[in-house]
Amino acid sequence: MAKESIKDKLDKQQRELSKKFKQSHWLSSELNSNQFFVWNTYYRRNPHRFAKEYLHLSLHWYQSVLLYLMFLSNSIVIIAARASAKSFSIAIYAVCKAILYPNSKIVLTSGTRGQSKLIVTEKIQQELWDKSPNLRREILRITSSQIEVMVKFKNGSSIETVTCSENALGHRSTVNVGEEAKTIDKAILDKVISPFRVVRQVPFMMLKEYKDDPQFREEPTEILISSSIEETHWLYRQAKIANQGMINGDGSFFVALDYAITLKHGIRTRKQMIQERKKLDPITWLVEYENAVLRSNANAYFTYDLVKGNQTLKRAFYPRKNDDVMLKIKPKYNIQKQDGEIRVVACDIAAIDRSANDNSVFSCLRLFQESTEINGRVEKEFRIQVSYLEGNRGAETSKQAIRIRQLYDDFDADYIVLDCRNLGISVYDCMAKVLYDDDRGVEYSPLKCMNDETIANRIINSSAKPVIYCISASAKLNSEMAVNLRSLFLEHKIDLLIPKDDGIEEISKYIPEYKKNNDPDEQLFYEKPYLETMLFINELINLEYEKLENTGLIRIREQSGMMKDRYSSVSYGCLFASQLGRDLLKEDESIGLLQAPMCVSAIPF
Repeated sequence: MAKESIKDKLDKQQRELSKKFKQSHWLSSELNSNQFFVWNTYYRRNPHRFAKEYLHLSLHWYQSVLLYLMFLSNSIVIIAARASAKSFSIAIYAVCKAILYPNSKIVLTSGTRGQSKLIVTEKIQQELWDKSPNLRREILRITSSQIEVMVKFKNGSSIETVTCSENALGHRSTVNVGEEAKTIDKAILDKVISPFRVVRQVPFMMLKEYKDDPQFREEPTEILISSSIEETHWLYRQAKIANQGMINGDGSFFVALDYAITLKHGIRTRKQMIQERKKLDPITWLVEYENAVLRSNANAYFTYDLVKGNQTLKRAFYPRKNDDVMLKIKPKYNIQKQDGEIRVVACDIAAIDRSANDNSVFSCLRLFQESTEINGRVEKEFRIQVSYLEGNRGAETSKQAIRIRQLYDDFDADYIVLDCRNLGISVYDCMAKVLYDDDRGVEYSPLKCMNDETIANRIINSSAKPVIYCISASAKLNSEMAVNLRSLFLEHKIDLLIPKDDGIEEISKYIPEYKKNNDPDEQLFYEKPYLETMLFINELINLEYEKLENTGLIRIREQSGMMKDRYSSVSYGCLFASQLGRDLLKEDESIGLLQAPMCVSAIPF
């Protein structure tokens, strides 16, 4: 008689499954037991049908494909555009996995607790709960508090949210989901979150027929889902690994979904997308909706990787609205000036009727003196915060002069740095006279140049305050400005506003009317500094440079159809700050220096 094989033993074990239950149990019936086994196998192999037929959820075609492939894989990377229902898809995957595989431990993590918490509180607890009576039957309880956010299932499975931080040690999971993974710190992910993963513990694996057979051990799963990223981001490399693994058939899965998927399935309308594109800066649109991977070309002088590390500034400056000035309403969200702080409004001037790619740009910079001792020598320099940027189409000179004076007063600035080439000198002439602002009902006293006697003598007024630092750019000065600005980024001596989405979170904390007011223009007013910062970054990373052979100078140029006005404005202000810092080295009394408006008057150009 032939020896019974392992397969025969396991088949026999399965056929006699009903005998393992008490006679009063529904599964003690061989018919019921076999039917349960068949349906369970069918739904594990067809999770999209389980979601539709058992949970009665409506899925778009792409969501069915997504769910099916996710169940086949254990290393998954999904790059998805905004409004592509990626969080909803993750919620469906999580509840299907939890129900079909008892004792599953699904951990949702993100850079912030609030991000992963939304999958439980909004997607599962609200949307799926209301749509699926059968899901409600499967869930034992949902806990949502400051301490714990968890869905507990009757079969022993759970879905839990964990913030990606050093404090997350001690959890266990069979599935890790990194929501908005680009915000996750890779070091913490590797050190803390990834070690959570363990093999799903099921009772049958304790039986001698199964415990030594590796084919029955399920691989723990890792899912990383996010909007697009730059080429140097760790998630980009992970996506490439997952894509190659999918090609090689090693259990990996990679997919990218751009905004076309939302139009195809009616999640958003074409009109909505057109409006969204008008509101967003080019970088945000490309990354968030078109899944563009940000790359720097070979001739880039400022790379995205270089610049993004300086996006640390949370609070923006907001100029006063003209109506508020007329009504004498006190500004609510002024940034208090610190002791020793110097404030600068730096201006790049564009002419009227110039091309759409040429704007006047005004930037508001805060300068904070820092002293560092290097090899016994004290270095004095400024940390620069770019608190506000404003780009406008070129206008009549007096209007541009009035806007500069408005920002000068609103920002409580100490200096104006002005591009005095071409139309800029006419703007200077306007500010050197008494100006009347019809929009605010204010008269501005004259100002004068502090560093160029020829310009200062164009219009002489004994009461004019010497606070305008005039710049007449040359090839040498342009090179110096480029090198200086790049050095500030390299040394992390310049702080830019954080990305728009993070900025909105910050605005919501200290400007309550931002959320209460549904007026898009009002909301845009508060978002604009963050949008302008993204436009500035977009300009920077698209600038090209060349080194001039004869002189060794750096020449910066914009690509066809691009701008560099924001770059020019900020680089003017940063050059002034660096010149002022070098001048501090020659002064014994730094306090007296800070009070003297002529401190850089002798610097030649």
